Formats: sequence, structure tokens, C-alpha cells
Amino acid sequence: MVEGAKDGVSQYFQFIIERRLGEAEKKLEELKQEFGRSQRETGYLKALEGLLLTYRSSGDRYLYLTNVELTGKNVEALKKEFTEQAGSLLHADYDRGYFSALADFMGAVSKLRPWRRQQAEKTADKKRAAENSTVAQ
Repeated sequence: MVEGAKDGVSQYFQFIIERRLGEAEKKLEELKQEFGRSQRETGYLKALEGLLLTYRSSGDRYLYLTNVELTGKNVEALKKEFTEQAGSLLHADYDRGYFSALADFMGAVSKLRPWRRQQAEKTADKKRAAENSTVAQ
């Protein structure tokens, strides 16, 4: 990956995690201009495109990442698995680039911890529901 693209990729991951998909799409187009044309970089970019498509299609039960509960434990396990695959000499450069992007994405998820925000939202929803049922009585 081009050194200057790292910040852009980090932003892209943040947009994906926060489900700011329009901004993610614009950032992806910028990244396509910054990346080289090696097989590894092509694989990395394809994984970035796949992440956008996955999060756009969040109701599809056949998409792997939409069916994984993002918790600290799961994210670390996925990051480890993707990192191992990215380093495997059994894979071609394209595949190693692809898995590198997924490992980097799991690293970003681990840092941003979206499950904490989701848990806080669920707690707030329960509290509002309890208050509304008390008021209704």
C-alpha cells in the first residue's frame, strides 16, 4: 500500500464502521487513485470494495461479516485469522492483499469498538421503553 494512503484507509474504515457509506464511497474512489497496480494492492482494493458492498447489503444472510457479532473476542479472532492468511505463502499476492485489508479492518474495528456504542443504545432504548410503559399506566 502506498504510504500516503494509510490515513485514507483509516478514514475509510471509520466511515464503514460508523455506517457513513456515502462518505466511504467517496473515500474509496480517492483511494483507487492513490493505490498502485500490483496484484497485492489490487486485492487490497477489492477487499475495501467488498466491505462497502457488505455493509450496504446488511440484510443478506449469506454475507459472512454481516452475520458475525462484533465483540472484542470475535474481532480479535478474526484479525488473527486474516493476518495469518495474509502472511501465508500458499496464497497469491492478490489474496494476501485481500486478507491484509480484512485484517486491517478488524484492527480498526478493535480500536473503535462499535459494540460499546450499540450496547449503550440498547440500554437507552430499554430505559425509554420502561419510562414509556410507566407513563402509560
